[in-house]
Order: sequence, then C-alpha cells, then structure tokens
Amino acid sequence: MCPLGVPTRRLAEGPSARLRYGVEVPSGIDDGAAGDEDAQEPNDEIVRSLLADRPVRIVVVTTTGVAREAARRHEAQPTAALALARGMTAGLLLATLTKDEERVTLQVLGDGPLGGLTVDASSAGRVRAYVKNPELVLSLPRLPAGGRESLSAAVGGGVVSVIRDVGLGENFSGQTSIASGEIDEDVEHYLEASEQIPSALACDAIVDRDGRIAFSAGVLVQALPGSLAAEHVEAARELLGGGELMRAIARGPQDAEQLMSETFGERLGRIRLLDRRPVSFRCPCSRERAAGSLAILGVNELASMIVEDGQAEVICNFCRARYQFDDAELENIRRETGKPSGPPS
Repeated sequence: MCPLGVPTRRLAEGPSARLRYGVEVPSGIDDGAAGDEDAQEPNDEIVRSLLADRPVRIVVVTTTGVAREAARRHEAQPTAALALARGMTAGLLLATLTKDEERVTLQVLGDGPLGGLTVDASSAGRVRAYVKNPELVLSLPRLPAGGRESLSAAVGGGVVSVIRDVGLGENFSGQTSIASGEIDEDVEHYLEASEQIPSALACDAIVDRDGRIAFSAGVLVQALPGSLAAEHVEAARELLGGGELMRAIARGPQDAEQLMSETFGERLGRIRLLDRRPVSFRCPCSRERAAGSLAILGVNELASMIVEDGQAEVICNFCRARYQFDDAELENIRRETGKPSGPPS
C-alpha cells in the first residue's frame, strides 16, 4: 500500500495547482524512505516493563516533543493540539506490542468538528500525525477524574481503525466504534473488543495558557497473550480511570520511569524494566514520492495541469512539507507515466 495515499487535485490557488497527499487510505510508515527527523527538546521515550512474577506488561511513553512538533507543523489550536498529543501517544503504545519491528496506522474517524485523526507510528519510536481541522477552536469541559479536558464533543461518533504491519508481507486490520470520543478510551475499547486482549490504556496532555503542549504521556497495561491476568489489568484500569495518570502529568515534565512510579507506585506490584527507546517525529515523504503521487493522476490530468496551471504543488498531509514542480518537470512525469510497461518477467 502506498504510504502517500491517492492524491486529489484541488482548485488552483494563484498560478499553481495544489495537491495533498497523506493516508486517505490508511497505510504504515516506510522506514526505508528518506525523511526528516527533527530533534525535539524534551527527551521523549518509550519504556517497556513487566510486573515481576506476573504475566502483565506495562508500557509508558512520553510524547511532549513530538506532540509540540506536530502542533507546530499544523498550526494547531489547543483542541487539535490535545487531540494530536493523545493520538500520537496512543499510536506509539499500539506499536510496542511485539518484539519485532511493527508499524501501526491508527485512525479515529469521528463526525465531530475536529474531523478525522490519523497517526502513523512504529515500534522504533517514530511517529507522525495529522487532524482534518487543526484550526478548530472549542471550549472543552473538564471531566471529574483527574480534571482532564474532554474531547468527546470535538471527536463525535464514528469508528476507530487500526492497521498493523508486523513485516510478514500482510497487514492485519481491525475496526470498532468510537466509545467515548476521548481517543485513549476509544483505543482501549478497540484492544478489548477487536484484538480481545485485556488492556488498560490512558493518554493525556497538559496544554499551557499559550496553547502549547506542556507535557504529554501515556500508559498501557496489558495481559500477556494466553495468560490469566485480567484482575491485574482491571486494577490498573481503576487507577487510570480514577485520574492517576492525569494527576501525575499535572505534576510537570518527568521521564517515563518516573511517570510510571508516580502513576502506580507499588499498587500493582514490583515492576521490572525491560528496555527504553527514544521517540521522534519522522515523516518519510520526499520529492520522489511527491512526483509519484502526481503520476497517479494519469497522463490526461497531467496534460491539463501543464496547460492550465503551468506548475503544481504537492503538500504532505502529515508534515506539511511542500514540493514544487514546474511545467518541464510535470511534462517529464507525464511522459514517464505514459510509457508502455514492459512484458511480464
């Protein structure tokens, strides 16, 4: 599946035709492609651990830097910035469930004013995301548990879609209805209903008075496959549902290990750390991929674009990178697109 999705032509704005590409059709990250990886000031990380002597894994991720980077690129207002933070955190948690390299595309497709949220994440800690309406301004009510802001009215009803690529040449996908519109609760519902694994998941962020993400993080507690550990997961769900993560986040920025301690203490038992890895914003878009998205339009549409507009601009949905093509470059793409393919080998 093409990571760029299928491009669509937009009305020309000024002298150039504009295209957007992203994952209109969901897809995973192609880590082999060139991309731009930006260093975020906070040390975002993923920490994986187990409960000692119990078949339960705990994954904690901090995402302040990548959430800020996504919000900056999309010029997101606070509501959309919070949705990006929760979504990127949930996507990274979903991508850490196997020992091997895993890629996950998470989509929360609600009918609320925020529009759809799409996240691409990998188990290596690379993530990118976008929302349909980053400019949304909406007053968010606060929920009793931990005092966190509710995204329900912004997200609305709809579906949660997850596609997993575990490198076996085949994608695994699932879909459930949106449970609450809070994003993390919807992903937890997906894990329970679609993948049928006892799971407790919570993601949240603090947005400061300037509309900037002050701290963003999340936790996943999950029974190991084939184990009978539902009671331990339920204990974690009660703590998270009672606002323990939000209260820990409200204490200010901290690393993942400290956040885990602040959230659970010793109430789940002794925790044994397995590994930690950095988290970074990364988008594998490139000029070559942008040219490929233009080629999908076909020779007739390209010819029309050359005559009517004389140039084209392709904009990446995920990172907002812009790629300009003049008439000569468009003609080269048209000619290459129109060449007959050779006989099958």
